[in-house]
Amino acid sequence: MVQPLARPFPSFGIIPAAGRSRRMGQPKLKMPWGGTTVIEQVVAAWRHGRVDQVVAVVRPDDADLAELCERAGAIVVVPQVPPPEMKDAVRAALDAIATRFDPPDEAVWLLAPADMPRMSPAVIETLLDAHRPSRPAILVPVQATPAGQPGQGAVGARRGHPVLFPWPLAQDVARLNEDEGVNALLAHQPVREVAVDDPAILDDLDTIDDYRRLSAE
Repeated sequence: MVQPLARPFPSFGIIPAAGRSRRMGQPKLKMPWGGTTVIEQVVAAWRHGRVDQVVAVVRPDDADLAELCERAGAIVVVPQVPPPEMKDAVRAALDAIATRFDPPDEAVWLLAPADMPRMSPAVIETLLDAHRPSRPAILVPVQATPAGQPGQGAVGARRGHPVLFPWPLAQDVARLNEDEGVNALLAHQPVREVAVDDPAILDDLDTIDDYRRLSAE
């Protein structure tokens, strides 16, 4: 069993797993991934990244997915009404965390889409190590973009997932406008980019072509 490291602040990994995989055309989180499923691989990445708790939000009509999440070691939150948007699933997870654990302001919550089976535990740990409770900020991993010609070096950086949020920003999710996603928080709060050498921070499974390509890699 993977044990969280003893850190001076609690941490929570959130998996918004209440989508309907419309672009994929089938329940992508239950698709095979190696010797397991996509969702079990995602939960394993969070646990090996040594967050204190992994919280997955699933629809009330998806008992199979809830069972997979629980079996992999996640706390499962099942809202009475299916979350219409990702931010609604995130809010359900944050409400459950607040009720169950009453985190202090020094705590953090980390967020990534549920369809990132190649997410690296090392990136999760890098973000946790970079968090400074005395100078809290949103931490975003960035991957350098290769240059077009040899010898030119990196030409830019692309932001990826997961993203780390100081716990007090949990209350701001409830205040987002109807047309705003959780990423709107980055426009109004201190943000610090954390460089990582891992292109998988940009990977997710939107289409069957994504699935074939990434599972082959």
